[in-house]
Amino acid sequence: MIISDCDETFNYWEPLNLLLRGFGKQTWEYSPEYAIRSYTYLVPYYLVANPIGKLVMTLQTLHTPAYYQFYFLRLLALNAFTCFAEIKLYRSVSRNISSKVGCWFLFFTSIAPGMAHAGVALLPSSFAMQCNMMALTNVLSAVTQTNNSVSTSKYYSCHSIFAIIWYLIGGIVGWPFALALGVTFGLYTLASGRQLISIIRGCILGLVTILVTIVGIDSYFYNKVLLVPLNIVLYNVFGGEGEGPEIFGVEPFSYYVLNLLVNFNIVAVLGYVGIIVNPFLYKMAPAANISLPLLIWSGIFFLQPHKEERFLYPIYPLITLSAALFVSKIFALVSQISIKVIPNHKIANVASRGGKILFGALVFAVSILRILNLVENYSAPLVTLENISQLPASDRIVNVCVGKEWYHIPNSLFLPDNYRFRFVKSGFDGLLPGDFLENGGLRQATSSIPTNMNNKNAFESDKVIDFLECDYYIDNSEVSRNNEPRVIERVDGIATVIDPEWKLLGCNKIIDPNGQSNGIGRLLYVPKALRSVIPYKVEYLDFCAMERKSGGA
Repeated sequence: MIISDCDETFNYWEPLNLLLRGFGKQTWEYSPEYAIRSYTYLVPYYLVANPIGKLVMTLQTLHTPAYYQFYFLRLLALNAFTCFAEIKLYRSVSRNISSKVGCWFLFFTSIAPGMAHAGVALLPSSFAMQCNMMALTNVLSAVTQTNNSVSTSKYYSCHSIFAIIWYLIGGIVGWPFALALGVTFGLYTLASGRQLISIIRGCILGLVTILVTIVGIDSYFYNKVLLVPLNIVLYNVFGGEGEGPEIFGVEPFSYYVLNLLVNFNIVAVLGYVGIIVNPFLYKMAPAANISLPLLIWSGIFFLQPHKEERFLYPIYPLITLSAALFVSKIFALVSQISIKVIPNHKIANVASRGGKILFGALVFAVSILRILNLVENYSAPLVTLENISQLPASDRIVNVCVGKEWYHIPNSLFLPDNYRFRFVKSGFDGLLPGDFLENGGLRQATSSIPTNMNNKNAFESDKVIDFLECDYYIDNSEVSRNNEPRVIERVDGIATVIDPEWKLLGCNKIIDPNGQSNGIGRLLYVPKALRSVIPYKVEYLDFCAMERKSGGA
């Protein structure tokens, strides 16, 4: 799966590469002057990846590139935790609501394009999504317990405490705004009054433990006492003039609507219809704890001027679960109607099952074709950088430069030792990342205040180098603009190096955002055998890695 957001690269993979390998790009958010990114979030992934890194080092004789850590980390930490949380929630739904609802949920969430990239993203919003599933697993177990026996009361308080602590972990360690997802259950717990003292005592203990951990870890790395989640809220909510998220762009209300339709197709529509309908179709407590958090989150973020796809990650499981609740009731109703309308019960059952199979097949086909489209059209940066990653290590610093494609580079785990990503001047006029301090120890690198950083997205010239200093260059075949270096262009449909000082290492196709691709081609992958029947047109650029003939490692 692709890396769909450059924020994932520069704000999380790059600092993680610093922890693992001692170098990486540094954004203004990691400057101790602002400190709105937490190292606590990265530490668990470091603990998973570090042994893998040592294994990679022992296999250097087999020419094992460092990016193996990237894929192992995606598999063992990111995707594994998502799958674990999905299965836990599926079991809780099956046990506390209905096995049919559980199966629909597992089906929807397993094939959703949105879950395909959210589930493997190194982003706090993805972590909040995972924690939300773990919390909801306990919420459903708590709210469906109505017996007042001593054992059941203990069961209720235990699940309530775990639910609230998972909300706290997702919000404090992950993303502070994710705490909004726990508001509904928090109010339910207070209103019920059951085992309230025990629950409050357990939650306070959990909260203190989380706060002490995050303050301790981040204060160590930044070399000053601070609470990063508080800094995040202050910047995003109370930022001054020329600050705040709006300076990075604003989008209309329709942005999220289209985003959800692309990532969930009809499941998104069913999920939002379920917000209103499900509380009347099921027991109010479990349905409300699914519908209301989804409604609250949508109300908050749909109205914000600055919108990003990752901001909706925490509610992705709520969408699929809400849709599962609604669809399960719809097909139960269809089955009842079929039996009444069709005298032969066997035929009625076949018709009902046929409708389920047809619906499931259509959702499956559209979802999988969307996932394949993402990989087909946008995975070039991951594949192309393998040409760089497999080069031999160097005894000097080697500059791998990027111009207008700066936001597509995956991360420094794709670089051999002593290779560094550098930026050259392009049409981008915002603030580019700098570099963490090297050769001074890890804590010095994380606590030193970098020069020429700002929180207003204002360009700083020291973040770019002269093109003559580049040993390698990453670019696409689009005609260069804004006085950008011209090294490669498409000639007769073939990527061709037009600067004699450079040679081509490898190219892969990436969709041309300004091309004449049709709607189907942009949205879905159509198998080649069907392209003569289904109108399919996609225009591509070449995403290439090049080496300077007189330089290089």
